[in-house]
Amino acid sequence: MNYDELLIYLDIDSPEELTYFEMMADLIESEEDIEQEAIYRLVRGADKAEVSGLLDEYFEEITNALPDDSDEMFSLLDRIRLLLTGLIDNAEDDSDFRRFTHEFNRFRTWYSYDSQVEVLPDDEGCEPADCLCVRDAITTARVDRINDDSHRYNYEDALNYEIDSYTMSFVELLAAEDDE
Repeated sequence: MNYDELLIYLDIDSPEELTYFEMMADLIESEEDIEQEAIYRLVRGADKAEVSGLLDEYFEEITNALPDDSDEMFSLLDRIRLLLTGLIDNAEDDSDFRRFTHEFNRFRTWYSYDSQVEVLPDDEGCEPADCLCVRDAITTARVDRINDDSHRYNYEDALNYEIDSYTMSFVELLAAEDDE
């Protein structure tokens, strides 16, 4: 999907209109391949604070949907959130926005395609029901809550996401803690 197709997909005319949670969710969870340049142009033209806020909201939503025994996945997703929001909050020039775009796209690919979560029926004797990406495993956990169903989730193979070495300053870390 190129830039013009991305704007149509998000139902916006310009990047400044990237203001709703659903738009961020659509951008992250899209089944279609989105050109990295299209994402770059979108975030470069959008309000940085708005993008950061939407990312925070999205990550809060998905981490709240995790099953209670998913501490390691929760921690990993929180570190990814801090990385992405830190990169966009501190983006000042073209290379900063490109780095954010690269990391955002790397997250999207892992989250919706490359990650593997083993989802097992709650009945101990059954074979694994499915091997899903993190996005789909979280969706399954949401459905479990609605239908009063239950599965067990093995995130071991999905925890291999490497966080690039982005260092937040001490002031940024304190500000992030104050926000929580």
